[in-house]
Amino acid sequence: MSDMNDHPRLSISQVTTFHWSLPDLVAHCKDFGFGAVSLWMPRITDYGEERAIDLILDSGLEVTSLGPAGGFTGAHGHSLRDTIVDTADLIELAGRLGAQSLTVYTGPRAGHTRNHARRLVKSALKKLADFASDMRVDLAIRPMHHVYSRNWSFLHTLEETLDLIEECDHPSLKISFGTFHLGSQYTSLLQIPRLVPRIASVQLADGPRHPEGEWDQQLPGEGELPVSSIVQALMEADYNGSFEIDIWSRDVWQRHYPDLLHECREQFSRSAIVRR
Repeated sequence: MSDMNDHPRLSISQVTTFHWSLPDLVAHCKDFGFGAVSLWMPRITDYGEERAIDLILDSGLEVTSLGPAGGFTGAHGHSLRDTIVDTADLIELAGRLGAQSLTVYTGPRAGHTRNHARRLVKSALKKLADFASDMRVDLAIRPMHHVYSRNWSFLHTLEETLDLIEECDHPSLKISFGTFHLGSQYTSLLQIPRLVPRIASVQLADGPRHPEGEWDQQLPGEGELPVSSIVQALMEADYNGSFEIDIWSRDVWQRHYPDLLHECREQFSRSAIVRR
C-alpha cells in the first residue's frame, strides 16, 4: 500500500492500537507508511520479550520509545529499591530493542509530601541515569495532566519537570512531551525553542481543554487543543525527533485500526508538518 519510509518520523504507539498484537502492528505500520513504533510493556510481555526483540529487529522499524517505567513513590506496593531494579531491567530491554527512550512516570504522591515524593524520584533517576547512558537510552520523564494524578504522576507542568531534570543534572534525562498533557498550558508554546534540546519524544493526542478523566484523549484534529500549532513550533525550533500517535481512549480502541492509521497519516500530511 505504501513505502514505510513515507513518514519516517511518524510513530504509532501500541497504546493507540491496544487490541492489536505486535505482529499486526508491525505489518500495518509498513502498509501505512509509518517508519517507527512506540512500544507498551504490557503488550510486549503478552507477546514475549525475546520474540518481540527478534520481530522488531527483523522489521526494520525504529522504536521511538518503550514504556511505562518508574512509579518510584511506592503507590502500587513496590519498594523504591524494587522499582529501581525493575526500571533498570526496562532500560536494558529498551537498549536491546534499539529504543531511543524509556518513558518514565513518577508515580502519584501516594501520601508523601510533595518534597519527599520529589526526593524519591530524584534519588531513583540519579541511580539510573548512568546505566541509561551506557545503554544509549534516554530517560523521558512524562509530565501529565492533573486527571492522571491519582495513578500516574505528580508532575503536571513543564516548569516542575524541567526543575527536576536540572537538579539531577544528567544528559540522559529528558522530557516526554505530550500534547494532551501540555497543550492547554499557555507557556508550552512560548517555551518550545528552549525545550527542544531537552525533548526525547513527542506524543500527539488531542482532547478537550478541560478533560474529566484519563480516557478523554482524541485523535489529533478531533479535539480542542492546539496540536498542529505545537508541532509547527517544534519544527520551526529544529526539533528533529519523532512524533508518536499516542492516544489513551476506550473510544479510539474500539475503532477500525486500519482506518485509524490512515486517518492519522493523512492528518499528519495535511498539517504540512513533515520535513524529510
